[in-house]
Amino acid sequence: MNERLVVLDFMDGEVGVTLGALYRYITVPCALTIVAVSASPSADDAGLTIDINDDGSAAIAALACATAAVPGNWTSTHMGGTETPVAVAADSVLSLDANAAASGTRIHVQIWALTGEKSA
Repeated sequence: MNERLVVLDFMDGEVGVTLGALYRYITVPCALTIVAVSASPSADDAGLTIDINDDGSAAIAALACATAAVPGNWTSTHMGGTETPVAVAADSVLSLDANAAASGTRIHVQIWALTGEKSA
């Protein structure tokens, strides 16, 4: 196989702004398989979770993102975890939701994915 590990890295939010549903969109140029996700807030934000959607459908839901010093992690079997890897087709639109975010919270999300792979 000709796999490559890529990281999609996002930092969103600013003072006075409350992130919510569909706060970020990205179109992926090639097929990929999500194998890990890490998310953390700039400050503790009780109840904050992150969703990753693939063309409008939930792909990864309710990833914990409430404690600044303890990033929420979603890890697939490809990376030694228990979650099922998520296959994403080329030209899909990924979107991110911030659920129950407080105003002014910045969110850092990393999506680790394999490209060059045919199946999850």
